[in-house]
Amino acid sequence: MITPINAESLFQRMRGCHVVVVGDLMLDEYLWGAIARISPEAPVPVMHLHHAERSLGGAANVARNVASLGARVSAIGVVGADSTATLLLEELDRAGINRTGVLTDPGRRTTLKRRLMSLEHRQQVFRCDEETTNDVSPAVEKRLLALVREQVATAQVVICSDYLKGVLTKGILQETAAIACKYEIPLVTAPKDTRPEKYAGASVLMPNLHEFARLAGHRANGNETVWIDQAAWSLSEAYKFPTLLVTRGPDGMTLFERQNGNLMRQDISSSMHSVYDVTGAGDTALGVFALAIATGVERIQAAHIANVAAGIVVGKRGTACVTMEEILTAINGLSGTKTSQPNLSTPPFRRAIGV
Repeated sequence: MITPINAESLFQRMRGCHVVVVGDLMLDEYLWGAIARISPEAPVPVMHLHHAERSLGGAANVARNVASLGARVSAIGVVGADSTATLLLEELDRAGINRTGVLTDPGRRTTLKRRLMSLEHRQQVFRCDEETTNDVSPAVEKRLLALVREQVATAQVVICSDYLKGVLTKGILQETAAIACKYEIPLVTAPKDTRPEKYAGASVLMPNLHEFARLAGHRANGNETVWIDQAAWSLSEAYKFPTLLVTRGPDGMTLFERQNGNLMRQDISSSMHSVYDVTGAGDTALGVFALAIATGVERIQAAHIANVAAGIVVGKRGTACVTMEEILTAINGLSGTKTSQPNLSTPPFRRAIGV
């Protein structure tokens, strides 16, 4: 169990870590305005722009969350030769993130998620995305891997944040896993693809519940305890993932780990008190969890910290970050965990763990 005393010690160790984040870098833009009337051209509202806000999104938001906790962060990814790239790079600089690993590909568009926000209702009205989603070229892939080799040599953990925008190809993911293995450092991967073989080699696979079900080919319905256990077992057996951390929104997190030949399950209750905006909560959980295991703590302790961080960030608007002070304040409210072997329903699953 994490206490305020050992959490503070953990945060001190975090400041000495180097974290490499590889993935799809994005820029989030929020256009705030007042809706005054309906357009005479079509039955749609007319918004008068008041002000604009920008923040890092996708893998860039993961990097920002790690940097906000004092760690040294290197981002590796691809942007286009456009104005969005200029703004994104400025935001990386502002966050203190090393961007020497960010390549420019004139043939691609930098991912921009533009949201129209109502001042009256304090909520999103519309979203427009600009992006390129096809895989990066073999030449760019080769350059990215050279940067991964260079940066990982001094890192304590690698994060792969996949948003299916073309950077994390199967080749880049598998070679990054091999590089991390060579240096004996953990690789934490957040998947979006439905092909689990793409992520083989990750030390920790960290999907949300929907992504988890799709990866395992299960339908997320019925007895949740049973199908989650079955999905975890099938992924662990087929692709040798030693650790699976499933984020479950208001239901917290579930950690699966291989221990002495068994697959052990530990449930962590949600620490959410109020939910204002879930945007970026997964990025926060991913970054905080990876940074915690970079310090050498057990995965269950890292999951507790990440769970608390996610519970804080959903109470903020947009792609927000959490601070060490906020997490320490919330630690006192941590609930306990329940540890068990999975509740199984198929004979092969039962035999595999000896129950």
